[in-house]
Amino acid sequence: MRPQKFLQLPMNRTGSAKTVMLIGVIGIAVFFFLQIWWWFFCRIEIEGGRVGILIHKIGENLPSGEIIATKSWQKGIQLDVLAEGRYFYNPFFWDYEIVSMVEVPMNHVGVVTRMYGHELPDEAVKSGQVIASEGQKGILAEVLPPGKYRINPYAEKVDPVKAVSVPAGSVGVVINVSGKESRKKNSLLVEPGERGVCKKVLSPGVYYLNPFIQQVHIMDCQSQRFELSGNDALKFPSSDAFEMTVLMTLEWAVDETRAPEVFVRIGEVDLNHNKNEVLQKVIIPVLRGYGRIEGSKYSAIEYIGGDSRQKFQNALVEKIKEACESKGILIKSVLINDIEPPQDIAKPIREREIAKEELNRNKNQLLQAQAEQNLARSEEMVKQEQEKVKAKTANLVQIIEAQNKQKISLIDQDKLLNMEKTFLEASKKEAEAILSRGIAEADVIKLNNIAETTPLKVAVQAFGSPEVYAYHEFVNKIAPSITSIFANTEGMFGKIFKCFLEDTTPISTQGVR
Repeated sequence: MRPQKFLQLPMNRTGSAKTVMLIGVIGIAVFFFLQIWWWFFCRIEIEGGRVGILIHKIGENLPSGEIIATKSWQKGIQLDVLAEGRYFYNPFFWDYEIVSMVEVPMNHVGVVTRMYGHELPDEAVKSGQVIASEGQKGILAEVLPPGKYRINPYAEKVDPVKAVSVPAGSVGVVINVSGKESRKKNSLLVEPGERGVCKKVLSPGVYYLNPFIQQVHIMDCQSQRFELSGNDALKFPSSDAFEMTVLMTLEWAVDETRAPEVFVRIGEVDLNHNKNEVLQKVIIPVLRGYGRIEGSKYSAIEYIGGDSRQKFQNALVEKIKEACESKGILIKSVLINDIEPPQDIAKPIREREIAKEELNRNKNQLLQAQAEQNLARSEEMVKQEQEKVKAKTANLVQIIEAQNKQKISLIDQDKLLNMEKTFLEASKKEAEAILSRGIAEADVIKLNNIAETTPLKVAVQAFGSPEVYAYHEFVNKIAPSITSIFANTEGMFGKIFKCFLEDTTPISTQGVR
């Protein structure tokens, strides 16, 4: 029995190892299966520009009439959405839907309508309240400006509405369509937060307003012109029962600060004159009424001639301005283009006026001719004066030029005189120098002569007479050269040696050695 027990023990250990290995392999397989299942079946990829809507398959049922689960443990469409990214949800408990983001285009505003929550109270609906408060279904007060938004389309609906644009030269009249009743009964304008037309207007620009809370009416406040001509011309009887027709041009505009009052009291401003309530209800009736009143104060003749036309225009402008400005309408100008009286009296009066004008024109032409004559005379005198002035000017110029030339000549002569004086002085100096040099040279010659004649004088004195000395010198000069002389003692050359001869024998008979 012991050997049998000994052999069963190793067999039990081997079975346990196999079981452990099997469990490990199964665990690894389950782990990889869960990873694969989690990655391929539970993964939610949301790209850019899109959102994910989660739907809980299990949980607490929603109240009757509700479609949005505001809490995570409730069953149904979840309120919160998933942004761009990667998420993992168990498909046995969750379902999802991917939709595009809500986009509000440029120059538009997004009006948000909440589709879950409590219904609006009957009292609020009866009073005109359409804006939902916190936790209520209905239109939200806050709007979305242009852009993209992550909004659950099952929870909130966004309707793009064109933004309010107030152009230059206009103002926006704000009408509160939602809010509480005005505290002041029968008041034309209301305070902020009250239903009705607001006192404050919108200046030019773009505004992102909720049309279920505030509506804006554009009121043109630029200057506008209205021509009263043809069938629209102003007609009234004069004081003498003649029918007068007045052609006028009126320029007017709505006061910006009182635009809400004009909108409530009168109506809209339209480019079409027939539909322009301000023009048809206020300006034209006032213009025609005061035109008849003021125009009937003057006779037909006074309209044709005289200053009654200007008086009528000034009085009419004053009355129209006073009546229209009290209603918020500014009258810029009233210009009477023409007044057409009846032809029965207009023709003779016109002819008389034409004659007067012709007479005045002739007088004016005469005055003009006289003026032209005076002008020509004045111009001729001016020309003469100009010639005189030119002649005087030329004479003065010549005199000045002669004087200048004289001065220049005197200056040149002075220069020459001074130069000649300088040359004279230099010549005198040079002459004196030459004289001094000549005297010096004469003295030198004299002294040389004295030096040369003194020994001669002494020699002459020594010989007793100049002839002897000269004879001595002559003999000394020629004696070395003479070897013999053949001459007649009676000749000039023989006489020189006659004194040396002892006898009187002629030189020709005896020689001298």
